[in-house]
Amino acid sequence: MRRTRCQSVIALLLGSAAIAPIAWGFRTGPSSGYSGGPLGGSANCTECHGMNQGTGGIELQGAPLRYRPSAIYELTIRAADPDQLGAGFEISAEGSGSHRGTFSLSDPERTQFANGFDPDYVTHNLTGVEDSIAQWSNNGGAYEYHLRWQAPAMPAGNFTFFVAGMAIDDSNTPNADHYYRTYARSRPAVAGDLDGDGDVDLFDGAASLSCHDQDVTGLADGCAHADVDGDTLVTLDDWADFAPLLAGPTSPIPAGYALADAVRGGQLYDRWWRVIGAPTPTGNHPLYPLSGVQNGSVTFRCKECHGWDYKGVDGQYGTGSHATGITGIFGTELSSRAIFELLKGDPKVVPNGHNMINLGMSEGDVWDAVRFTLEGVVDTDTYIDAGGSFTGDPDFGGFTYFGTCFSCHGEEGKDINFGTAQNPSYVGTIADENPWEFLHKVRFGDPGTPMASTALLGYSAAGDRNVGTFAQTLPNE
Repeated sequence: MRRTRCQSVIALLLGSAAIAPIAWGFRTGPSSGYSGGPLGGSANCTECHGMNQGTGGIELQGAPLRYRPSAIYELTIRAADPDQLGAGFEISAEGSGSHRGTFSLSDPERTQFANGFDPDYVTHNLTGVEDSIAQWSNNGGAYEYHLRWQAPAMPAGNFTFFVAGMAIDDSNTPNADHYYRTYARSRPAVAGDLDGDGDVDLFDGAASLSCHDQDVTGLADGCAHADVDGDTLVTLDDWADFAPLLAGPTSPIPAGYALADAVRGGQLYDRWWRVIGAPTPTGNHPLYPLSGVQNGSVTFRCKECHGWDYKGVDGQYGTGSHATGITGIFGTELSSRAIFELLKGDPKVVPNGHNMINLGMSEGDVWDAVRFTLEGVVDTDTYIDAGGSFTGDPDFGGFTYFGTCFSCHGEEGKDINFGTAQNPSYVGTIADENPWEFLHKVRFGDPGTPMASTALLGYSAAGDRNVGTFAQTLPNE
């Protein structure tokens, strides 16, 4: 049986001459590589604490959507859980196989570099955890950790902040702690590009008028990009520097699309209300056909009409209990703007309008769904044959499974039951019975749970096919 990283650490501790309670090892901060990022093999708090989840969450505040060279950003990690008593965390910034930027400790009393010296990972320390416990109830069941990140001196491509955290019950054991994760993507900024559409034009100039005389210190986006000369103040000097940057005409790519997140869109496609924290919908979606046999919240799921294979009536949902006669989204020829208007639109005004704004989505949520539709959808026939078998390599898939999935799902994929005690469903069950759903959830995660997205970790759909091939060798009951 494979030994987890946590078991190896515990074995080392038990072999030491002086042994402290293992729980204190967690309180004093995890080792490097437990933020959930790919450079740590996607390892996270569940390596030692288990895969419990509560009704709270963890969020990263202050991370820039578009980073400026050498800019310094004040970050806040906020953990909340009404049923717990304190919290800890680990964060990293990773992209294309390396760490990005430089972390520093704005609150060294409560935070530290992992292992005491590794600046690529910042974690809580013992004082931080104890203070979180002391302040938890006064803060309404929440606590904030503060740190600082400086962008690379030169543009270094796109990257992702990975954050893993635990809300703890203060029992000095890991058994009842709750695991949460989050992420934030960032890309290089274009000086003067306030609206994020990739060019500098008169729209940006008009937007920068409201930024005049503003100190942009600490701002992650917006007016921060009007500070063309980088002196932290938006002045007439920036206007002088702004004019040569004009590159018009305005990019045909809408700003909302340029800033959208296809991975988050993939989760919205599954159960959008879990992603945005909205109440579970009731009744049937207005566009769900009267001929359909499903009812209730399931009719509001994008996958229910368009299918896990994204092909709707032309795919797996062409017949059976999920058949609706509705076309899929794979290979759509609609523009990003047309899809946005379709998802946003009131059906009384826009034919087949999905009315998602009135159902609770923001425009940013809709753009995430649009970007998933145009960039996240794949031809599942490339990875799954007509009989429902994945066409990958089980050996490579097993290597990935034991490096990424094992700590939560176990050696046989049965540590988490997705069904009921009477009708259990495990990793092998889903891989066998609905490989298209399996592939989607592996790529984008399971909304409302701590399950990570392999697309976010930098894995390809072709690599996920190998995981699916291995998963179909696991027990399905």
